[in-house]
This record gives sequence, structure tokens and C-alpha cells, in this order.
Amino acid sequence: WTPYVYVQVQRHCFATVATEQTGTGEAPSKKPVLKPVVSVEKDFTDATVAFQSKSKWELFRAWCVFQICAIGPIVRHCDTLYMYSVKVLGARLTHLLLRKTFFEHFCAGESSQGIVPRMRELQKYNVGGILDYAAEAKDGELPETVKPIDEEETVGAPLSSRSYDYESEALCDARAQIFRVAVRGVKDTIPDGFAAIKLSGLGNPVLLERMSTCLAEVCRLYKRLADDDVNPKENYYMIDRSFKIDFETFKKGWLKMFEGKSEEELKTMFDAMDDNQDGPRYISYLEWSSGVKLSEINEMVRGCKHQGQLFQAALNEEEVKLYRNMLKRVQGILDLAQELGVRVMIDAEWTDIQPAIDHITIFMQRIYNRGDLPIVFNTYQTYLKGMPTRVQRDLDRSRREDWRFGAKLVRGAYMVSERKKAKKRGLESPICETYEKTEENFHKAIDVILAHGEDPSAGACGGAAAEVLVASHNRYSIERTLQKMAALGVSQDRVGFGQLMGMADHLTYTLARYGYRSYKYVPYGPVDEVVPYLIRRTQENSAILGSPSVQEERQMVGSELLRRLRPI
Repeated sequence: WTPYVYVQVQRHCFATVATEQTGTGEAPSKKPVLKPVVSVEKDFTDATVAFQSKSKWELFRAWCVFQICAIGPIVRHCDTLYMYSVKVLGARLTHLLLRKTFFEHFCAGESSQGIVPRMRELQKYNVGGILDYAAEAKDGELPETVKPIDEEETVGAPLSSRSYDYESEALCDARAQIFRVAVRGVKDTIPDGFAAIKLSGLGNPVLLERMSTCLAEVCRLYKRLADDDVNPKENYYMIDRSFKIDFETFKKGWLKMFEGKSEEELKTMFDAMDDNQDGPRYISYLEWSSGVKLSEINEMVRGCKHQGQLFQAALNEEEVKLYRNMLKRVQGILDLAQELGVRVMIDAEWTDIQPAIDHITIFMQRIYNRGDLPIVFNTYQTYLKGMPTRVQRDLDRSRREDWRFGAKLVRGAYMVSERKKAKKRGLESPICETYEKTEENFHKAIDVILAHGEDPSAGACGGAAAEVLVASHNRYSIERTLQKMAALGVSQDRVGFGQLMGMADHLTYTLARYGYRSYKYVPYGPVDEVVPYLIRRTQENSAILGSPSVQEERQMVGSELLRRLRPI
């Protein structure tokens, strides 16, 4: 940023926050009175503010973690080293070492009760929490399925038939209870916080992958209705959905691929999807995707003239039942969240299952984001190609369907594994080729959400301004967002900022000091179950340690540690 930019920021970019008085003789809460954005930016480099909550031991541990994450061979093979350590030292000693180092740096505790001291420490500095039970399915180690059932006994598309291990269903039920405990934990310890849930913990990841394949084929079907030239290997998020289809095009395309429907039946089907009954008769992708139900695809493909990819992708009756069971688990968690007034973030995961996660999340937003605040926040990984377009599409969907939009924006967490998978499968990588392109996506997505203000002509909920949590360790991105908010007059109530526990304290605590909604992502869970999360976190940190923002943080940790250790 040039001095000219800073001058312009000083002229009109101010963060207005009221100062609260406790009325008890205690110090007022650390919320400032009318300070310019440029002052916030200056204080991001003040190590005494950033690490005032840290002891000398915690600073030393942080410095060691950052140094280890910079050693490429250790990071690349950390999963192998973990397994070797378990074999040689035993699980108990290995987990003790992990607990005292990486676990305590990146995680808050092993249970919802064990995290309370860390939550109270955050609250002392006006920092909120995003509570996350961090046990996760590891990409590439999905639960196995048993052999397919007899095709003659299968109703619908026999090529999609497979049966599932119902022990995993009991495990999903147990995890749903853990997530409900997390929701209550937010209410009891950090009322302004969030609970984070992973859908791969509430449904068999194999089922989520099957659902994602089916949703991708339904998207391609929309394109095939208007155009025969469809690339079956095209990245799901890059498929063109911008066009509309009239009835004649719909009928012609449908009859080319399906049997068993009369023109009158097709007209009824088209009219059911077309919201604009009084105007020009077209259906958009938003109308198409809302009108075609995942549970009804099996019935639809029975009329396929050719048993191609859509036919094979359709869920069978067993899978539909499992899908509905999963929805019940998610709804049970969100019913409780709505009752307690707790917001829930649904985490993004790897691309093989992400379309299913998006589908379920939007389904839940239609139900739970119609009150005074959005309960459900979706997560958008902007290292995926085409993500700003998808964010805009969901903003349009929320306005059209009259529900409140809530989102968390991240750059992404599965870059290494996604590129490896794409290369192995001979496909184009879904990940942006460069960090600069990812950053461009990230900023574009922030901009379109900030620009999505109130619209009095829309519904009470759909017309509300969009809310976003900007999850970033990049100081430039935070500064840019603050300046964009000031330029557009965006209320601080609409925007939050989040960083991982154990990283970017110089951003989190400085933002909180200036009255911005600031959060730490607070993972917890048994050490042995959190290992996949810790491995991913370590590898992720290694991938970004060359960035100026992380180098800056490492230098600040080292300088603050030296300052405290110097003799007076």
C-alpha cells in the first residue's frame, strides 16, 4: 500500500465502536472509541499486544512449532513418522509428546469441559470462539463398503447398488451427540461464538462421495438439455450454469435422453420449476437445482434411454435411506442450535464429497436462516477455481428463496492432496494454479458479499445484508477487508474475522482490541482422534510458511520471546 492510499484511508475509514462501562468499578471492556482503520493496521505489528495472553513457555512452544513446520522432509512425512513413533515408542508416549507440543498449540483440550479455561482466557481479551470437535475422516482412508447386493433385488438403478457398514451409522449417531454437546458448550462458555461441524462425521464419506457424483451429473444434465457438447471430466465448480432454458429446448433435450413422459407431463414438470409464471417462460439453474430432488433421481433415471453416468450415479433405496438418516442427525443439531441461539458453521472438506456438503448446507439454510439471524454458515474454499461465481450464485439464491446468507471464507485446507488426486486421475486440478490467483478469488468473494447489502424490495430475510466471517492469516487481506468495509459503510456486525488457535495472534487480538468481531477457531477432541487434523494443520502451515505474513508472525514470536528473556 502506498502512502497515498493510507492518506485516503485516514480521511474516511473509521471504525465506530461504543465504549461499554461495567458499572462495578472494574475496567471498561476493551472496545475503543472511534479509531481510524490505519491505526489498526499499525498495531498489527505490535508484538506486545499480539502475545500479551501468552506465557514464556507458550511463546517458546509456538516458536518451536513454526520452526518444525519449516522443515520440509519432516512435514511431508509426518504421518509416516507418527505411525513409526506409535510402533517404536508406543501410543501412550507418542500421544503424550503430541499433547505437550502440537496438540496444546493448535487445540484447546480433549473434551467440552476441558476447553473451558482456554475459552475464558479468550473472553478476557474480547475474542470469541468457533468450537470444533476436530476428529475427522482422513481423505483417502474412507470406510470400506461390502460387496454389492444382488442386482435383481435392487429397485432403480442396479449399477449404483452397494451396501454399507451399519457400525458406521452408530458411530455417526455418537458423533451427532458430541456435536450437540459442542453447541451447548458454545452457549455456556462463548455465547457470541460458533459451533463448527463436519458432515463427514455425520454420514459415511462413501455415501457423501456417491451423492456428490450424483449432484455433478444432475448439473451436467442441465447443460445437456441445452447443449450436447458436455465434458464429463469438467470441474464441477467450473461447469457453466449461467444460461436459461425455455420449454421447447427443455422438451427436445429431455426426449433425446429419456422415455416415458408425455408433452403434458413435461409441461407440468417445467411449470413446477419455473417461478416466473407471469413473465417469459424460462428456467434457470437455480430453479432447476431447487426443483430436482436428490432422493428422486433414482425414479427419474429409470426412463434413461442409455445407462450412462447419470444412471450409474443415482442413489439406490438404501442410500436414500442413509441420506435421510444423515439429514435427521444434522437437523437434530441445528434444532438445538436454533433453540439456544447458537450459530453453526459447516466446514468445507475435500472435493470428492464437497458438492454433497454444499447441497445439505443450502437445504439447512433454507430452514434455519429465516429468523432474526442466520443460524447456518456455509464454508467457501476460494482456492477452488470458479468459487467467486459460486458465492454470487448462492447470494442470489438466498435473496430469491428468502433466507439469510451466512458464510465463512477460507483459502482452503486440502491443496496438497487435491492436486495429487487430480494428477493421479489424469484430470485438471480443481485448485488455482498460483497463490496469487487464490488470493484474487478470496478478495473477489469478500467483495461480492460485502456489496450484498439490504434490499427492502426483497423478503424480510432474503432482503437482509449478507454476513461473513473472513478466515485468514494474511495481514494484507485483513487490511484490505477493513478498508473495503469502511469505503462501503459496512456495519461491523456483518463481518467477523477468524484465525486458527495457535496462529496469527497478532491479527486476532489486535482486531479484538479495536472492537471488531474477532474469533479463534478452537479445535478439541481426544489426541488419538485429532491426529489427522494435526497432520493436515502441520502440512498446511508448511505450505504457507514462505508467505510474508507467516514469516512476520514467526519473527514477532521470536522477538517477543527474546524481549521477555532479556535481563532488565
